[in-house]
Amino acid sequence: MRHREPLSLNALLLVPSLALAALACVAVSARQGVLAAATTSTLVLVPVVFRLWTRTWYRGLVVRGLGIFFIGMHVPLLLAGALAYGRIGCAEGGCPQLYLLGVLASPIAGALSTVVYWLIGRPPV
Repeated sequence: MRHREPLSLNALLLVPSLALAALACVAVSARQGVLAAATTSTLVLVPVVFRLWTRTWYRGLVVRGLGIFFIGMHVPLLLAGALAYGRIGCAEGGCPQLYLLGVLASPIAGALSTVVYWLIGRPPV
């Protein structure tokens, strides 16, 4: 009989990070800017503090994290643009609400992608 390995700290931090991102998305869709800003900043600060206390930093980690942030930030923008373009009557810019939702959710997606990278990213060999 094999013994189960305990959950790592990365897995334990991924669940609250996903919950914070979901709460931030709900706050954005409900037009609660203060709550969205608070959850997004918490989403960024928790793994940064975790990373500072538990792991060593290596060269390029912050630059790669910022790159992942910008890549992840563009996913909601592209998704909102594709959804708006696919709707009838939105091709000429007739759906600003959908574009605005993508713009408001983009920092959340960027922060979540950086959090995931910092939690599961491995140093280069």
